[in-house]
Amino acid sequence: NLDNILWWHRNMVNSGFNINGYINAFPDIIAMTTSGKILLLEPKGDHLENTESRQKVNIGRIWQNQAGGDYRYYMIFRDRQVEGAVSLDQFLRIARGL
Repeated sequence: NLDNILWWHRNMVNSGFNINGYINAFPDIIAMTTSGKILLLEPKGDHLENTESRQKVNIGRIWQNQAGGDYRYYMIFRDRQVEGAVSLDQFLRIARGL
């Protein structure tokens, strides 16, 4: 419900866009901001913090760095602090500025 989100799309697991790495990461949502930034979003329940989520956040960061400044990857946990991921509040603050 952010004013600067132009559109968003639910990405289908195993048939949609994926980040191909040592494991494949299928972000749950792909969105575009009014400034033209493409956001790959992977919201997670706090109970899903595990080795696989840590691997996926690492792959997402590598992808983001290789894709360039108009592309962003965010793994989002409601409250849990996971290295490389953001909390929901942090993400909303970041997204408003994109």
